[in-house]
Amino acid sequence: MLPHLPIILNGEPISVTMDWIYGLALLVGFAPVFVAMDTVLKNYTYPRVENPFFKDSTFFGLLAVGIVEGVVLFLVIRMFGLQSSQLSVIYMAVMGIIELMAMVVVMNLRRFRGKSDSIFYGFGLGLGMAAGLASGYAYVICGLAMEVESPDYAVIIPYVVLLSVAMTFIFGACGTNIGEGIARHIPMQFVLQAAIPMVAFNMLMAALDMVDSVFMVFVILIVMVILGAFYFYKCLFRNLPAIVREVLKMNGQKRDDIPKAR
Repeated sequence: MLPHLPIILNGEPISVTMDWIYGLALLVGFAPVFVAMDTVLKNYTYPRVENPFFKDSTFFGLLAVGIVEGVVLFLVIRMFGLQSSQLSVIYMAVMGIIELMAMVVVMNLRRFRGKSDSIFYGFGLGLGMAAGLASGYAYVICGLAMEVESPDYAVIIPYVVLLSVAMTFIFGACGTNIGEGIARHIPMQFVLQAAIPMVAFNMLMAALDMVDSVFMVFVILIVMVILGAFYFYKCLFRNLPAIVREVLKMNGQKRDDIPKAR
């Protein structure tokens, strides 16, 4: 039997199961991921192009692997108190590198090396990690909030939504970086490239637990969203068409249906 948490809604006590919190966490964690997925991939698959640039089965397989990795990383952060430690900035910066290396471990298989579709699979892996991490944070934050008599939904809901959106942007973009590195046979060079925004993002994550003001918390969250959105746009809209074209050229291939950069 799952535990019930008492809360007050409109002055009346009601009972909300952990199932409800879990469902909300999944919605918050996965909704931005599927929106980002549709926005980017619709230009590279059927019906926009006759021959898709990647295989759906492989993409969603790596999305699932990313979700597992994201959940494991979240559990490590929570179990060892990395974000609440006095050295949280250092710990979270190191976690940023670990997150990128987790992507490399999965993507650095022979079947992905030198292939143009690896760029998209890196994107899927990154989105999966974002979904796993964001769902974990949303579950814990909402669960803790429900334990108080009158949860402040005006703070809780925007907090978890902004955090999820920011994670979707940064992990999707950095996953694309890793996929490009694998496609070009130089993964570590692109790990270093992705490390700058990822480490900066994780340091901002650590800062969330250091401020007492709700206003400053949302300032940090907005900065995280802006950082992630900028890098996401740069990688997925401005650079991706040229990257796909270059990797195809490396393999002696050419396509005339590559979308134009925005």
